[in-house]
Amino acid sequence: MTGLIGIGVFLLPFGLRIWYVERSLKRNGVRVVATCVDRVYDGVSADPKRVLCQYFSEDGRRMRWMVEGPPDFPEVGDPVELIYDARYPGHAQRWTERKFPITLGVGWTSLAGLLITAGTLHVLLT
Repeated sequence: MTGLIGIGVFLLPFGLRIWYVERSLKRNGVRVVATCVDRVYDGVSADPKRVLCQYFSEDGRRMRWMVEGPPDFPEVGDPVELIYDARYPGHAQRWTERKFPITLGVGWTSLAGLLITAGTLHVLLT
């Protein structure tokens, strides 16, 4: 059961980092509509995997960011909604409406805490 503690300790920093980024985006996030300017092909694939998008930050600087194609692969010229942290305008991600109150960061952090607690209790009780 010490393996549970190890897995929990391993997952905890990832969960906390994701949680921090999500919270920062919620507080400082700027939503923009970017324009797809090019499709990006990986290796010898005939299908594009990502799209290069262009947007302008609040201070008017032109930014470019790679966007994953799925769930709806945009065409060159299509608008794509992005969100970026106002402190880091060069790092954007695709905007998706959240339907669940529990975010990915909260989920990973909670799972890590649960694994650490369960492993610790098992070690103490045996």
